[in-house]
Amino acid sequence: MRRSENEIYLPFYGHNLRKPVLTIANRPITRPAGFSCCKTQYLSYICHQQTMKKTLPLILVFLCPLLAFAKGFTIKGNIQGLQTGSLTLAYVNEAGNDTMLTSAITGGSFVFAGQAAEPELAKLNITQGWAYTLDFFLENTTITIHLVKDDAGQTTLTGCAAEIVYQKLQPGLNAFFEHARQYEATRHQSNPAAVKSADSLFTAQQQQWIQTISQAIQANTDNYAALYFIKWLLFKPVNYDAIFAVYNQLSPAVRNSIAGKSFPDDFQHLHKTSVGQTAPEISGNDTSGHAVTLAQFKGKVILLDFWSSYCGPCRQENKRVQPVYNKYHPAGFEIISLSLDNERRLWLQAILADGMTWPQASDLRGGAGASAGVYDITDLPRNVLIDRTGKIFAKDIHGDDLVKAIEELLGKGK
Repeated sequence: MRRSENEIYLPFYGHNLRKPVLTIANRPITRPAGFSCCKTQYLSYICHQQTMKKTLPLILVFLCPLLAFAKGFTIKGNIQGLQTGSLTLAYVNEAGNDTMLTSAITGGSFVFAGQAAEPELAKLNITQGWAYTLDFFLENTTITIHLVKDDAGQTTLTGCAAEIVYQKLQPGLNAFFEHARQYEATRHQSNPAAVKSADSLFTAQQQQWIQTISQAIQANTDNYAALYFIKWLLFKPVNYDAIFAVYNQLSPAVRNSIAGKSFPDDFQHLHKTSVGQTAPEISGNDTSGHAVTLAQFKGKVILLDFWSSYCGPCRQENKRVQPVYNKYHPAGFEIISLSLDNERRLWLQAILADGMTWPQASDLRGGAGASAGVYDITDLPRNVLIDRTGKIFAKDIHGDDLVKAIEELLGKGK
């Protein structure tokens, strides 16, 4: 499926996370105006949507076994207080294609019928008569939904096993979103102690989240919903081995599903730029049009800095690293600033305004640039600290922590 360059990328329940794109029912969502710089704002928006779900509890009764999956699904619904209107259902059909069905609301009732590729997160959206959206796990069985207009808390849904797990684990994901939001907001502050504290808290929360998912899979290895939650761990992986171990707990049927098959590739794509791995080569030209590569600076300690002229926190960070660069550059420290700009004029103006005297590179393709894809740059600012041997030593490191790491790598520390 063709995707526009202004899509914001986040790990979600999609078929292809090689370039993770935020999707709902595997459908890409274009980032709205106002979210052109950092993921913090947009993640807050997502967190708000997820938090709203916490206030709209579903009363769930589950009747059917997974053995009925191949027969297709039928959704029968009624909406108390809404006699006419329309709604849509977004899901992936049996051929693996994104599908959207439309149904009229007649006499307060509606019906959908089709066949899903596998148990998956679907989206029901009332488009006329009442603004309401319901995310739920769709399976090939009979599902009954009861809604009360303007009172989402009265929603009831009868479905199958994946929805039970989804509702059980959803509060944990809400907590994950909240910690992620706090982490992203704190990470852009100039208080290193606060950043370190937020990072520790987020790490602990993710480890707890891994354990919770693992326990859910142990209770039922045919757990399609758990796969959805595992993929969210790729947002900011703390322990790659632990995440992959949880994935391997799933049954062969789930691992061989459409979403399940994509996970190893998604995982490996992110793992290759994790700490301890050899830093992949970059691509981009300097302001004179000459290629800039990591190989040109072999043997140096390199801070690979991803930024853009329109990113406020990036511009602040440019000024903060100037004295660090001036102090340690003679000893073998180098910064390569890789811009995700689209316009050459704005890129050059920002370099001049910020007094950036170190190497600059860009392919002027914005977030669609090759290096942004290789390093999975989904928000700004981001950086990667590379040691003299070309291995990734740290990621997203700032302030005193950056200085200490540079000194260590240059042989001036411990």
